Parts: sequence; C-alpha cells; structure tokens
Amino acid sequence: MRPLVTCEKPAFHRLIKGLTGITDTALLPNRRSLSKELKLKYNNYVSMLTSLIDKQNYICNTADIWSANNKSFMGMTCHFIDNKTYKRYSYVLGCRRIKGGHNFLNIADVINEICETYQINNSKISHLGDFNSDTETQFDSDHSNSDTENNNNSDSVEYINVGDLLSESNNLSNPEYNNICLPNHLTCCAHTLNLIATTDIGKIKDTNYLKMSKITFNKLNSFWNLLSRSTVASDKVFDHCKVKFPVPIITRWNSMFIAVKKILAFKEKLIIVFEELNLVKLKMAEWIFLEEYSKIMEPLAVALDKLQGEKRSFLGYVAPTIIVLRRLLIQSTHLQYCKPLSLCLISSLEKKV
Repeated sequence: MRPLVTCEKPAFHRLIKGLTGITDTALLPNRRSLSKELKLKYNNYVSMLTSLIDKQNYICNTADIWSANNKSFMGMTCHFIDNKTYKRYSYVLGCRRIKGGHNFLNIADVINEICETYQINNSKISHLGDFNSDTETQFDSDHSNSDTENNNNSDSVEYINVGDLLSESNNLSNPEYNNICLPNHLTCCAHTLNLIATTDIGKIKDTNYLKMSKITFNKLNSFWNLLSRSTVASDKVFDHCKVKFPVPIITRWNSMFIAVKKILAFKEKLIIVFEELNLVKLKMAEWIFLEEYSKIMEPLAVALDKLQGEKRSFLGYVAPTIIVLRRLLIQSTHLQYCKPLSLCLISSLEKKV
C-alpha cells in the first residue's frame, strides 16, 4: 500500500513507461484524478451495498481489530443469505481507524458510524460476530520464538480482552452510552478455539509438562532462528531434506503446529542436520513429546480450518465439529508427556464452547 502521490514520482513514471511503452507522461494519472476516481468508486459501492442490504430481512455483521505501525484499525463485514436463491453473500463494510484506547465506547462509536454509512438498522442485524484482536493468536510463552527482535515486537502489542469490552454494554448507566445501541453479540467459535489453543494452554501448571515443553521448543527455536538468519544453514538443510521448513510466526498459533508436523516428517534427516549445524540434538523423550503434541493439537487445527472456512462454513457445522473434537481428545490415551495438554483442551471445550 503506497500513498497516491507515488503516481507522480519520476521513478513511477519510468516504471510505467518501461512496462507499457507510453512516452507522454501527460497520459498518466495524477493524485487528484486518482483521488476523484477512488471517491466515485467508493460512493457507488456504498450506494450499491446500501440498496442491497435494504432488500434483506436479516444480516450478520463481523468485526476485527488489529494494530500496525502504532495505529489501530477495525474492519467490518456483513453477511446474508439471499431470500430467493439461498446463496450466501459477504461484503466489506469498512476499515476505519480507532483513535484512543480499545474500549467499549471507541469501538461502539466506530460500529455505529459504519452502520449509519450504509443505513443499517440494528433491528435488521441478527448478530454481531466476535472481535478478533491481533493478540488473540499469540503463542504460548513456552512456544514463543526466543529471537530478540520478535520479543521486542511482541512487547509493543496491546493485549485486550474484547469479550470484557462488549460486556460493558450492559452498564448503560454511563451517560456516554446513551446514544449507543449495539446488536446482540455472538461469540465466534473459531475465536474461542483460538483462545483455548493459546491463553488456556498457557495456564497449564503441570511442572513435568512445562519442563519438557520448554526444553523441546527451545531447541527447535534455535533451529528455526538459524534458518531465518543464515542462508548457508538454510541451503544445507535444503540439501539434506529437499524442502523448506516453515518458521512459526507470532500472528498464527497453528503455524507452530504446522512447523512441528514438518519437523516430525523429516525426523531421521534432521538428526544429521542438527549435528552438522552444531545444534543441540533432541533426545528420544523430546521426540516423543513432539509426536504427542502433534497428535493432540491436530484435531484442534483441523476443527479451526473447518470453522474458519470462507465459503463452506455454516452454523450447522459447529456442534458436530466440537463433538468430534472432544471425542478425539478423550480418545487420546497412553500419553507420556502431553496428558496435561489433552486435559486442558477438554476442560476448556466443556467450559467455553
């Protein structure tokens, strides 16, 4: 994403000339013409979507909050099923800045502002989907990357509990809330599973599990950090395994699961690679821990993939998915190290979903 003034820079002109063969720079748009074109397209989009929403009996909205470059943004979408064709449609309602803290009043103001733009009456909104902040998919502290740069980045993230923010809507005695009316809040099941996979797992207190988890993932973090920093090491690993190994990132919890699965798939070759790279090799017990971790987390990862589907995810998927997930976790027996992990997931499912 670049500012509109980019189109007037000489370097951009040379790029377009080289790609298209245009010789007259007067034919290239300036920022004013681009701005007018964007405003026209935006107004047409608002008019089209306002008319479309007006024809629907019910719609469902979702909202998402994230931060980037010390600025907070909230995106909103709307979803509805056509009354005649029963086909589901999804549209973007907006992406707006949130100035100030992530509190109920600021969030509610942005939601009301977006709804007023499209003339959406709250009585038409069946539910408002759960908020997802950029902190919801942080890794368990035991699994986090030990890289100093990543740690510095994570320190700048503002951690918030959006569920608590929505609960403030019940406290309407505050005069500031008099003009705010939000639709019914529907907790996102995928968001809840994400919290189980991060926040709840971080509360495990079993010392044996915590010790084994810390030792094992510290060794893997050393491997992943080396791949990220050294092209020589990365090439050497590729020569042995003929694949690239994904490095976990803090914004997606299941990237750790995916990375562990790849590690287990090349276990024999990585034993040799660790030795050549002068890394501390994993012991047999730690390999067993990773296998159990993968076995426990895989049903949760599959469940999240299904419930986060863009086109084929419906409310009727939720109950069967959760039931099967719970059953698979209960059936995970004969665990030597990850029994506390399994019990934690089962307990959280029964309490929150």
